[in-house]
Amino acid sequence: MRILEFIKSRIAPYFKIKDSKKIDIKKLPSQGFFYADGFELSISKAAVESIEEYEKGYDPEDLGMILSKLKKIVRENVILSDGYTFSHIKSIDVVFIFLEIVTHTKKRPVQLEYYNDEIGAIDKIDFNHKNFNYFSFDEDVLKGWIPAERCFHISGYKFTLPSIGVENSLTNYLISKSSDADALKYNDYSYSFTYFLGNREFVTFEEIDNLIEIFNNDLDEEETEKVDSIVATFQPLQRYSLVKNNRVIEMSSKINLQEIWK
Repeated sequence: MRILEFIKSRIAPYFKIKDSKKIDIKKLPSQGFFYADGFELSISKAAVESIEEYEKGYDPEDLGMILSKLKKIVRENVILSDGYTFSHIKSIDVVFIFLEIVTHTKKRPVQLEYYNDEIGAIDKIDFNHKNFNYFSFDEDVLKGWIPAERCFHISGYKFTLPSIGVENSLTNYLISKSSDADALKYNDYSYSFTYFLGNREFVTFEEIDNLIEIFNNDLDEEETEKVDSIVATFQPLQRYSLVKNNRVIEMSSKINLQEIWK
């Protein structure tokens, strides 16, 4: 290792802690329900080199590449409590954490543009937890909450949100199958099993094969309907939107991720 790299490797952790900002996991989209006790998360400011790498070769039409860039920024700039890694973060929270890192780095809020029909013109709103439209857990859903297992027990199933590690495992699995002669069949499968894996941080390819078989072929119609109903109940939890004056502002295509560091 070169001397400069050695010095940077020794002083970087100090500056990361010094410039860090703690994130209240209850203010993430998952609202902290699915994280184990003791899980804590802080963020640091993104390095200039990381921002340059993010912007280099950015293709707004390549969703896979965009997600990869987002994840890399988050992976490099999260500080987690002992025993936890990037793979433990729930996938629904990653974009929120990314935008928090951008805000922390730039020292000004990320803003969305939207048409404000009250004033008849384009308006802006800050992206932050104060304006975020959080999923409302109703009383019936909360009855099934199992704190010790960080999941919801409903109709004999234990629902949780998939971690980024599980999401990456499935992505890598599908990439490995993309060159198979029968690759198109994977477009028709349901991957709802990812919501019933507890706090797993990864899944092996063999396990995914088995889970695909179970959730697509082995469950009878009644059980399939139960699974689909449970997933549908929590579907709004996985959509990002903001609220202003009781009006819901959807986030689709409202943030220019390519120019977000400017």
